[in-house]
Amino acid sequence: MSSKKSGVILGYIAMAVTNISSFFLTPLMLTVFGTSEFGVYKLVLTFTSYFALADLGLSNAIVRYVSEYRANNDKVSEGKFVGLVTLIDLLMGGLLFIAGLFFYYYIPQIFHSSFSQKEIMLLKNLFFLVVISGILTLFVNLAGGILKSYERFSVLKTMNIAKTLVRVGLITVLLLLDFKPFEIVLVDTVLMILVFAYSWYYCAKELNVKPVFRNLDLEYSKKILSYSLIVFVDAIAFHFFWAADTFIIGIYISSAAIAIYSIGTLLSSLFFAFSIVISDVLMPDIVKQVALGTDDSELTAHMIKIGRIKFIVLALPTLGFIFLGKQFINLWVGEDFAEAYLVAILILVPQMIAALADVGLYVMWAKSKHKVKSFVSLGICIINIFLTIVLVQKYGIIGAAISTCLAYVAGYLIFNSIYFHKVLNLDMIRFVKQTFHKMWFGFSLAIIGGFLISFYTATNWFFLGIQSVGITVIYVFSLWFFGFNLYEKQLIIVPLKKVLSPFKK
Repeated sequence: MSSKKSGVILGYIAMAVTNISSFFLTPLMLTVFGTSEFGVYKLVLTFTSYFALADLGLSNAIVRYVSEYRANNDKVSEGKFVGLVTLIDLLMGGLLFIAGLFFYYYIPQIFHSSFSQKEIMLLKNLFFLVVISGILTLFVNLAGGILKSYERFSVLKTMNIAKTLVRVGLITVLLLLDFKPFEIVLVDTVLMILVFAYSWYYCAKELNVKPVFRNLDLEYSKKILSYSLIVFVDAIAFHFFWAADTFIIGIYISSAAIAIYSIGTLLSSLFFAFSIVISDVLMPDIVKQVALGTDDSELTAHMIKIGRIKFIVLALPTLGFIFLGKQFINLWVGEDFAEAYLVAILILVPQMIAALADVGLYVMWAKSKHKVKSFVSLGICIINIFLTIVLVQKYGIIGAAISTCLAYVAGYLIFNSIYFHKVLNLDMIRFVKQTFHKMWFGFSLAIIGGFLISFYTATNWFFLGIQSVGITVIYVFSLWFFGFNLYEKQLIIVPLKKVLSPFKK
């Protein structure tokens, strides 16, 4: 089996493990912590995304440049590059620690009007563990980028699966023993240390990738940093785009509102993971294609092929959640979290549509044509923050979701499409036509079937499961006969024959 296929399969296994663990642990945490403590816990986790910005966009540059050096068998440049990134991560880790001290001091002043004294103390106790995890994440991302560049997707995904399984086991025991958020975050920190140690051991021992700190060329460093800093601007926009909502809700409403909003965003992020699994294995290949001079028409064809596969994968859970999501949330975490359904829908739908064309992002980075896009993303992020502040005060957490939806459509859907078409010469009109060719009819039949099935409101998991199976069966048959092309059918038929062949003997 190819590394890409095994990477996708293991990626979906990892995603399934993560989704199941979130499904299992979230209501248990709510029961043990209570809504307010759970809200504080989720707020602390959002800080991790802020800390991730400290890598200055180097996570992307690692895959971009190590893939190129590997293609050219240039171990010298590879070692210097890894050495440069390691030095930058050490510097940013130190700055992150200092910034953490500063923010820790001002936590009471920031949240005094919306958090109780007990909640503020809990936030302070959790904060420094998250800072340590954030610093370690810089180096884990560096090692992960190297593994992706060498297409060791199976190693990366297996490590993530093992980490998740151990985490679920430990946290379940701690929750059943009535431990609180501090111990949960401590477990995550220890596991991050173990992942850091193993991933670097593998890179050095198995891939012979080691940082070189001697004779670092200034011009070379400027080239790497100029690429990375533009990606960093895009990373700032992306992280603040998603993390600012929680922070603003914490300031203007309450920790309980954070808990409800976080359930909605958690569900949308779990669905989005379906897309990331496919995208995760693409960038090294895209870099190679661009480096070898693949023309724009072929890149568009590649984008269409991946876009159709992504639609097939993403449309099913999206459709199922639209029709059954209310019942799912009610059974999962209770009626008090009903607003999380609308939050998830407002965020999930534009996310799903935009994800179909994200091959264009990898082409953009491979061609180093990401400067304008990054600054536009930053502008969209700033608009989203100001719009969220206004709408949260009028409409609560739904206002935050509306702001995110509008900004996402403008920045990550409409602008990206225009940019890909005009700047990257990817034919987006052809992309839309061929991605949805025939697919729309089968999908329309699936919508009708899902609508009819959703008329019955499930009051327990058994009937909700039957409804889910019903929608899945209708979806698969509708797209098989009225949507799939020959290539897409072969993606299912070939592995299915391999699985069934032992039973035919």
